[in-house]
Amino acid sequence: MTAAALTHRWPVPVYSEPSLCARLLGPFRVTLDGRAVDTLSSRRTRNVLAYLLTHRRVPVPRDVLMNVFWPRAEPHAARNCLHVALAGVRRELRRVSPEPVLRRAHDTYLVAESVSVWVDVEDFEQRCRDGRRAEQAGDASAAIRAYEAAAQLYDGDFFADDPYADWAIPTRDALRLLAVDTQSRLVDLYLRRGAYGPAAHVARSILGTDPCNELVHRQLMSCYAAMGQLHLALGQYRRCADALWSTFRVRPTSETRRMYARLWAGEAPAV
Repeated sequence: MTAAALTHRWPVPVYSEPSLCARLLGPFRVTLDGRAVDTLSSRRTRNVLAYLLTHRRVPVPRDVLMNVFWPRAEPHAARNCLHVALAGVRRELRRVSPEPVLRRAHDTYLVAESVSVWVDVEDFEQRCRDGRRAEQAGDASAAIRAYEAAAQLYDGDFFADDPYADWAIPTRDALRLLAVDTQSRLVDLYLRRGAYGPAAHVARSILGTDPCNELVHRQLMSCYAAMGQLHLALGQYRRCADALWSTFRVRPTSETRRMYARLWAGEAPAV
């Protein structure tokens, strides 16, 4: 073999694999190979793309999309609307990457297998599961890390750009409940470790979304009391009572009232 043959290098084929990142918690944002996809110009395109990404694990039948988005339209009209919406999705994806992202298989649609996809909802749910498993195993440190990561991922309600999209409401409600439960568990773990500042921060964040959550009000009262801020603990009870009365016309539960009475008497509640 000649020296020229030894030094020759055959061209290495380059395989382009788009990396699609979708953020559905809070404002809907999609990037493809690091470039932003336009999800603002067309509500129809935005909704169909978000639905396909949310259900990307299985092919979505055409009839399902027609029933979700145009349930009262005649079949022919619904098919036309879907065709226009899918054309819009493909057009916006092609603007940022020439690689085909959306694939049709018979009468179903799905994200092409060649595309690597990250969706914040899936990551968020996995972190919540990891935290619970760590809790059950007695590993508080791992549970805290998982719950903190989940809290960072939850940037707002699911598909917040379109709060009246019917298809998104069940998922939005379920994820909101999961976020509140996960953050409440994180507050509890912080309290057990005496990390009152982080616990109070997360508790206030929960109450911004769920102002009638008595458990979290009690957790925050405990935080303030443990930090020696009795006036804030007493004030938190009044905010709890006001929220419950203005929303449901009910008083705080006996457990919350007993905590308030102990605080008023100068007794430190159990944390």
